[in-house]
Amino acid sequence: MKLSRLSDYKKANPRGKLEVLDNVFLNTKENLAAYNIPQAASTELGNVITGYQNIVERWENPHTCTPEVCQELKDYEKATDQQVVDWLIRYIMTNPFVSPAARVGMGLPAEMRKKPVPVPIPEQKVYAEISLRTSGQVEFRIFHTPQSKKAGKPAGTSGCEFCYGAGEGLRPEECPYHEIITKSIFVKVFDSEAYDVPHTARFRWFNSKGEFGPWSTAYRFTPQPEMVSKSPPYLIP
Repeated sequence: MKLSRLSDYKKANPRGKLEVLDNVFLNTKENLAAYNIPQAASTELGNVITGYQNIVERWENPHTCTPEVCQELKDYEKATDQQVVDWLIRYIMTNPFVSPAARVGMGLPAEMRKKPVPVPIPEQKVYAEISLRTSGQVEFRIFHTPQSKKAGKPAGTSGCEFCYGAGEGLRPEECPYHEIITKSIFVKVFDSEAYDVPHTARFRWFNSKGEFGPWSTAYRFTPQPEMVSKSPPYLIP
């Protein structure tokens, strides 16, 4: 058995836990000096294994698996699970003398936890397609490349900032409405006052750190009171 995370030890079944313990014990037993692990620490782990194995064997045997043995197993795991995890952290996972490759060879994770992946600042512009519906409904579909046929966000982004307002060619700071959008397809409903009035929309991606990419080109749309055909996502030069 191999653990992808150290906390998975507590979730493993008894035989899986024993396999992990045996792998660690056998791999460290002959390398105590190289790994700078005290003999007393190795003996401590060995004693845990011996006691655990005795209970697990009785628990696995249908002739000896009684309610008392099941309870004994639960009590033993409750008493030793955290002890084992603490031992692994101290003598293996944070031990500079044990290489990541050696840890993997013992069935453990290479590192204590996964190193965070740097979140890039969005560099791409948002490309949008706008469809006009009836009763002031406007559908927005956002893409990360002009060639994309499927709406979606680029990798590393959490969503986009969407700004809009009545008027043509508005700059972002001139748009009175700003919203955070996390969906690739969304619909806005405009009041009757906005019908037949040209509007401007702009978009920009943002990541989980709150860093924003460049604003898109201005998109023009005109909310309609009645159903019209799909308008092309034309740009204002």
